[in-house]
Amino acid sequence: MADGSSDGGGASRPAVRVALVALGCRVNRADLDALAGGLPEGFVVARDGEPADFVVVNTCTITSDADSTARQAIRRAAREHPGARIVATGCYAETCPEALSSLPGVEAVVGVRSQAALAGVLARLQTGATAQEALAAAAWDAPAWGPAPLVLPRHTRPFLKVQDGCDARCAYCVVPLARGASRSLPFDEALARLAALGARHREVVLTGVHLGAYGRDLAPRRSLAELIREAVARGLCERLRLSSIEPLEFPVELVLEPATGGALCEHFHLPLQSGSARLLEAMRRPYRPDQFERAVRDLATLVPGVCLGTDVMVGFPGETDADHRETVALLEALPLAYLHVFPFSPRLGTPAAGLKPAVPRAVQRVRAHELLALSDRKWRTFVAQQAGRELEVMVERVEGGLARGTSRQYVTVRWPASGERRGDLARVRVEASDRTECFGVRAGTFTSRLPP
Repeated sequence: MADGSSDGGGASRPAVRVALVALGCRVNRADLDALAGGLPEGFVVARDGEPADFVVVNTCTITSDADSTARQAIRRAAREHPGARIVATGCYAETCPEALSSLPGVEAVVGVRSQAALAGVLARLQTGATAQEALAAAAWDAPAWGPAPLVLPRHTRPFLKVQDGCDARCAYCVVPLARGASRSLPFDEALARLAALGARHREVVLTGVHLGAYGRDLAPRRSLAELIREAVARGLCERLRLSSIEPLEFPVELVLEPATGGALCEHFHLPLQSGSARLLEAMRRPYRPDQFERAVRDLATLVPGVCLGTDVMVGFPGETDADHRETVALLEALPLAYLHVFPFSPRLGTPAAGLKPAVPRAVQRVRAHELLALSDRKWRTFVAQQAGRELEVMVERVEGGLARGTSRQYVTVRWPASGERRGDLARVRVEASDRTECFGVRAGTFTSRLPP
């Protein structure tokens, strides 16, 4: 992308600046990175604080709070970029376009299933087309998966979406209604995109709506394990991190193989939702509490020092105090490092939307507070356990004489800087910690792929 374009007579026109706002999950962030990689000629990504001509807000709709956050983000974009044309996209834009189209500054609403056409929509809006004309025209020539993600300077650990949509039908989840059926990025294309990102970054995060389902729809059928093995065999990226993956779909065999086990970051996120067998069945989750427990304990044994996280929902319809106690007891007993806690939110069109009895919001808040306090205790314990260890850390910021980065185990580490730059990998010996992060000294040399 250029900073400007010519009108044919030698004069240069100012670039059209596009601000990108990602809300919700890592898949949403990966979607906007792909848009940034395929902006039309003459369009550029606006820098932080720079006025924009367009603002693209990629929305989430997993809960009612996510809907509210999306509306607030659009209103904030209208204030911070007066006169900018706002394009709302993402899952909320797919399920409730009318809720966004009337907000200040919104010129077009592009559902998540039409996101591959976003670049074309922006180009046509810039030439004066209406939102309907722009989307109708752009949809004809939009690639199925959109462009490859752009290497953005703000990223040290870019996201690569290799799977989208979901065939599961969890009772509470609106994502399949928004994103459609499960589909996988073609195997060779996934490797090519990973190679492009890995050439500039030491770590890439593989993400998807249902990551463990990667490859099931391809011909020939593939798997996430095959993708990772091939990427490691070709040396496409030094370290890979997985986003959330279902507990019974985790490719355990990879951590047993020296090459792939060495490439995978020791940080895995396995969603639970509830420790009550009765509620898991009502939620239509494909495992029992004892199966989740076995998956977590197996990983903790196979990968010493691993950081394990989970999702847990409070307030699913019919959740009793006894159900909640079962959840708390299971989470307390397991070697987990953190919990993502969120309240049940009825989503229109999902089986759970009309289930009774509803759990009062006040009860949800009390239960969520208890689980958040448990998460805080677990994280403090995990961080304290890093003392004396040497961690491989991705440098994300250097300022005030200190370097800061994220370890393979997802822990933030700070140490006195001595020539590091963003994107470097450094070995750091942890000497102390507080409640949230670690402090240490450099314990080894480092190298960089990034230009000065």
